[in-house]
Amino acid sequence: MTPNRQHRMSVRRDRLRQLPEVLANWSRKRVTVTVITAAASAVFLTAATGMIFGAGTGWAGYALVSAGSILAGFLAGSYTDAPIGAVPTFCDLRWPVMGMFGMVWAGSPREALPPVQGIVGTLALALMALALHARLEHERKVTLARRPQDSDVEVCTDCRPLFSAKLPPR
Repeated sequence: MTPNRQHRMSVRRDRLRQLPEVLANWSRKRVTVTVITAAASAVFLTAATGMIFGAGTGWAGYALVSAGSILAGFLAGSYTDAPIGAVPTFCDLRWPVMGMFGMVWAGSPREALPPVQGIVGTLALALMALALHARLEHERKVTLARRPQDSDVEVCTDCRPLFSAKLPPR
């Protein structure tokens, strides 16, 4: 392995180790939003897929609902009171919304082959996990940047903030 590749892998490991630190710095409000949203997502997905009435795809459907609800909760928590520089935008919503639609489709009883539903469910979870990772990585860069290469926070100039701040009157 080349020294440059070793350095890149070392930087990635350091970044992954810092993600729990980002979560540990969350306020009580963010944690509360995470828990409430995860519970609401579980109820929504269970009702939308028909599992509340005993229909659905069996244990795989319940695993999909559980994992998706947890990811949705953490995503909602990452949007709440985000630090300056990591403010969520409308663009941050596209992948989680597509992931939720994919989970509803994959968890619903339908005539699709079970492997296809499993693949769609896995892809939906992957979309939400990537969106969560991007949010937490963005927050990590803003709050825990310890290296010069971490201080360059990418900002989407095409997107509007999700929660626009009102300017004080002059």
